[in-house]
Amino acid sequence: MTARRTDRGRTATAAHIAFGCAFAYGAMKLDWALGGQFLMRQTPLPAGARDDLLNATPGAVAGSWASVALALVGMAAALHLSGRFGPHGRFRRVALLAGSWAGCAFMVARAAGLLGYGFAGDLRLLTGRASVPPAHADLARFQAHWDLLLWSPYWLLFGTCWGMAAWHYRKFGAYRTGPTPARLP
Repeated sequence: MTARRTDRGRTATAAHIAFGCAFAYGAMKLDWALGGQFLMRQTPLPAGARDDLLNATPGAVAGSWASVALALVGMAAALHLSGRFGPHGRFRRVALLAGSWAGCAFMVARAAGLLGYGFAGDLRLLTGRASVPPAHADLARFQAHWDLLLWSPYWLLFGTCWGMAAWHYRKFGAYRTGPTPARLP
């Protein structure tokens, strides 16, 4: 029984960290949607997309609102992975795990650099192994530094926690983490 409690504790811890990451991301995107610019200039984006974001074009604002909605879904999913709401039916378990594994794969791939930005791409750019148009070289180096120090570690932490929570939930998600409710005869 102790092993199950420990694994449920790991699930809850990883899920709570994932919740915190989703909350922070959603709060930042909400700030952007409402006209703020917290960490906006440090976001690694192509020059055109960055300009759209800084100029608050309708498409960029709509994208920020969509990210807020996605963060809310992520926060709810993290609470479910933590065991906060008890056991789920088969369909909800499968949907929760499929979304969690997809999120984990995307976030870790993003952090590693498989999607363009990430550790590998940043290091290639900063060591001169990646070519950048001269007009965007300074911006690219600025973004690579921020990505290497903030964004990639954030996505790696977020994705790893999703994966850990999903892995443990897969095995122990049917068990409640809190007291068992009394059953009526």
